[in-house]
Parts: sequence; structure tokens; C-alpha cells
Amino acid sequence: MNARKVFQMVLFSAAVAAVFAIATVSHASERRFTYTQESGVIARGQVELEPTTTFLTGKEDYYSSFEQRIEFEIGLTGRLQTSLYLNMHATTEMADSSLGTDAGFDGISSEWKLKLRDPVADPFGLGLYLELSAASNEVELETKVIVDKRAGNWLGAFNATVEPEWEFIPKDGTHDVESNLEFKYEFDLAGTYFVKPSTSVGLEVRNHNLHISSENYEHSVLFAGPVVSYASETWWATLTVMPQIAKLKGSEVDAGHSLVTSELTKLEMRVIFGVDL
Repeated sequence: MNARKVFQMVLFSAAVAAVFAIATVSHASERRFTYTQESGVIARGQVELEPTTTFLTGKEDYYSSFEQRIEFEIGLTGRLQTSLYLNMHATTEMADSSLGTDAGFDGISSEWKLKLRDPVADPFGLGLYLELSAASNEVELETKVIVDKRAGNWLGAFNATVEPEWEFIPKDGTHDVESNLEFKYEFDLAGTYFVKPSTSVGLEVRNHNLHISSENYEHSVLFAGPVVSYASETWWATLTVMPQIAKLKGSEVDAGHSLVTSELTKLEMRVIFGVDL
């Protein structure tokens, strides 16, 4: 799969969202951030399509990757929603002095979000989030506490995330497999201002941390960048541009570098479309 096909995959996902946006006449429940979750849930019986595209680039050698998630979101009650994700990727990187491209299906995810408090009616919004992902060689469990507040034209949100991941690796010279456990910890802080009821402009900040069970604390990195969101009566879209701005802690591989580029990239960009079905 070459770079042209990578772009075709992303454009196809955007086209799917646009088609549904034109076809529908109902109101979509928008997200104002792409990395930071809000406590709100969609209405009971509402079904929403949310394609998410994340572009990652910037390592010591050439690296470019698209991560694609297609989400079908369903409102179960006034406080509980669930989602099913289909996950895909396409990556082009330099290896052995030549460019190679890898693309494939990364498994499925099931999301559950429970709203406990409302960010407008209550002193602050509060929600609990759980996402289980499974692929052929790994399992991830993402747990999150969500706090947010809407005051006038301002909206702020904070997430605290713990995500254990089990990767299954064949043992050398045997038919057995062993599991490798990683813990990802992340703290997300976001704020935005509504310049119009339909349009908001703000900032997202992420502190990403990785702990490997066999090697202890691996790295801690700070990302930050602008977020822009627009919502109409029929569809919404949100974009975040998130450069890596600081290495708080790095592994030996990243010694002497100001950023962590062994496992992360210098720049991430994410766009989410949303439309009711």
C-alpha cells in the first residue's frame, strides 16, 4: 500500500461523514475537543457516526502515519452511552535506507461513558469512561475520570486516564507466547471559548506517560496545541493540532534529544466529524 492509497483511505472516511451530514436533518451532539473527553452523553435512542483521523509525523528518520477510527455511538439512557469502534492504520517510515509502508486492521473497541453530574446545572460536570480494545496480539483497557465545566462562553475539561495494555509476543525458539504489560498514564487539560454559538477556539494540553512492567518508568512527555470546533444543526467537526513541546523524562534511547521520538512523534493532528444517523 503506497502513500497515495493512505490519503485515499482518509479522504474516503471524510467523504462518508460528509454524505451523512448532507443526508441528515437532526441535531448532532458535538465534541469541542478531540483528545479530552467531556462528561455529556447523547440522548437515549440517538445514534451517531464519528469518524476520527489522527495524523502523526516527525521522528529521527522519515515517519508518517494515519490512524483511523470509525465510531458508532448509541445513547442508552439519559446518562449512559456506548460505542463500537473499528480501528485501522497506514504507516510509511524509513527502514534500512528505504521507505516501507504498512497498513492494516487494528481490531475493535467498545466504549462506555456514564454521566454523573452536569457541567451547566451542577457546580461541575463529572463522568466515568471505560474503553476495551482487542486485536489479534494485544488487549487494552482505558479507564478515565472526566471533570468539566461550562460557564457562559467558556468551557473547560480535565481527564485523568489509566490504560493497561497486554501485548502477546512469541517466545524465541518455542511455540509459546508471553505477555508484556505496559501502563499508560495521561492527564489532559482543555479549555475553549465560544466566539459564536456554533464556533469555539481553544487549547488542549496532554501529559503522556508510559510505564513498562519489565523496565519501569519509560517516558513522560508534554503535548499542547490549538483546537477549533464548528457545529451546525446537521453535523459538527473538531480539529486539534498537537506538537510535542517538552520531554519531562525519556528512556536511554532518547538521551541527548529534547523530545521523545523513539515511540512518539513530534506532531499529532486529529480531526473528528460527527453526524446523527
